[in-house]
Amino acid sequence: MTAWKRAGREPRELIHGWRDQLQKVAAGRGDRVEMRVNRFWIAFRSEQQKRAFAEIRPTRHRIEVFILPERRSLTDPAGIARPAPRTQGWNWFRTKFVVVGNGHGRAALSLIRQSYESPAHKAHRARRSRSGGAHQVRLQVN
Repeated sequence: MTAWKRAGREPRELIHGWRDQLQKVAAGRGDRVEMRVNRFWIAFRSEQQKRAFAEIRPTRHRIEVFILPERRSLTDPAGIARPAPRTQGWNWFRTKFVVVGNGHGRAALSLIRQSYESPAHKAHRARRSRSGGAHQVRLQVN
């Protein structure tokens, strides 16, 4: 069973509405937004940018969303965005938020749109050593 089929009616309506709105934004840029459905998640993907910009995990009554930009670079008047734990969101989605009911539907769409419009980052978000690389040995090559 896919994530789409497991989702409740209200989450499906919200996700469908987000996709329609994002499709309009993408059309203005000569792009197209795909919705890819998997067993556990739904991805919004830009055809032109060749990347997923949002990962959505719906349940019967709520929607968990992971987006690319860091929380501090987002405009979030509703205050729903939180930093994504490194163990979730494939380690490249930096922000997470949860939508329960229709209350934050517009705020969620605004955040997803900001993720779509964010520039593609080439750098991988990897853990950095606190010792500044002291665990590595430098050998002199003659």
